[in-house]
Amino acid sequence: MFSFFKSKVDPKAKLKKTLKGYELPSFPAVIMQILQKMRSPYSSAANIAESLSLDPGLSVRLLGLANSAAFSPQNKVENLTQAIALVGLSQLESLVLGVGVAKGIPKKMCQWHDPATFWLTSARRAMLAQELAQILCPAKESECFTAAFLQDMALPFLACHRGDDYEPIFKKWHLEGGDLTQLEREALEWDHAEVATWICSEWGLPENIALAIKNHHNITAGDDLEAPGPVMLVSILREDDANDGTEELIAKAGELYNISPEKMQSIIEPSFEKAKELARMIV
Repeated sequence: MFSFFKSKVDPKAKLKKTLKGYELPSFPAVIMQILQKMRSPYSSAANIAESLSLDPGLSVRLLGLANSAAFSPQNKVENLTQAIALVGLSQLESLVLGVGVAKGIPKKMCQWHDPATFWLTSARRAMLAQELAQILCPAKESECFTAAFLQDMALPFLACHRGDDYEPIFKKWHLEGGDLTQLEREALEWDHAEVATWICSEWGLPENIALAIKNHHNITAGDDLEAPGPVMLVSILREDDANDGTEELIAKAGELYNISPEKMQSIIEPSFEKAKELARMIV
């Protein structure tokens, strides 16, 4: 159990109660095997490639990423070992985690949940958080990418299993903005960030990622004890092209981190463009 849970907290029981009896699917064993291989100091690129080959879908995604505009290889990357060398282990771990989580998240349309829109917004957060990390905390670039990508992983479950209770909250946030977790706490006993940490615990995801997800709406400046600044900033983005939270994000980046609107505009558009490729690889 994660160290930030109090001993009386049973994530599995809390999750089952919140989702009205729904049993969370197991995290894919092949994905977990790949992650373990990647984290072993004794693994080579060839060893990791061998594990990746057990999941043809993930292999295709990795090759697609390595040959994408994000990496602009001089020659076409045709095998997994080359792709791993080009993409790098930190970026690869983010992709593998994302694919593993995506396999367990509801893929059907539920209430206000549209999987394609959800993953595009998640990809936008990830790409933008990665760019912001290069400015604010370069050592946490991979952590920011992954935590931003997965920070709203609980929303599809809430849409499909608590839709009637949750829909008014989600709609109000999209229409009026503000702090989503505050709106949730005013109406419910939990918020989506807390639900996501219960899911992370059940699936055995890295604790630093779970902690960043848990605190991603606690938007403050400082030493980032609760969550990295980029992860908190991109939590402002919403699944609504007409009111996506971009202006609020730009204002907050200037207020907390003195990043100019011009600088923000210069990184938002290319980040959103790259996000399209990432979202296509996940969905």
